[in-house]
This record gives sequence, structure tokens and C-alpha cells, in this order.
Amino acid sequence: MNINEAIATVLVSNDPCVVRAGQVIRESHEKRSKILKLVQEALSQLRVDMKYLIFDLECTRKERDELKGV
Repeated sequence: MNINEAIATVLVSNDPCVVRAGQVIRESHEKRSKILKLVQEALSQLRVDMKYLIFDLECTRKERDELKGV
């Protein structure tokens, strides 16, 4: 049973406090999931950017070393 199923079970209750608490928990969980996904995507993009920067740095060093040798 995941958190949404557990909350849905609790929301069957007629107590407004319990219903509202369940809604707040669900909203909070959804927001955190979205934030986590955004952070994971940002980290993935950062990894790609770092690879390109390292590649560029290595090429620049190679060009510099070749020019020094000339």
C-alpha cells in the first residue's frame, strides 16, 4: 500500500480534521515528489555539463601543449 492509498483509506472518515490532515499530507507528499524530481533532473544536467567542461578543458590543454611544441 502506498501513501496515496493509505490516505484515501483515512479520508473515508467523516471527521473534517482527519480529512483535512489527509489532504495536507497528500499535497505535501506531491510537492516533495515534484521537488525531488526537479533536483534529480538538475543533477543529471549538471553531470552532463561537467562532462562537456572537462572535455573542453582537455582539448584546450592539448591545443596549448601542441602550440608550445611548435
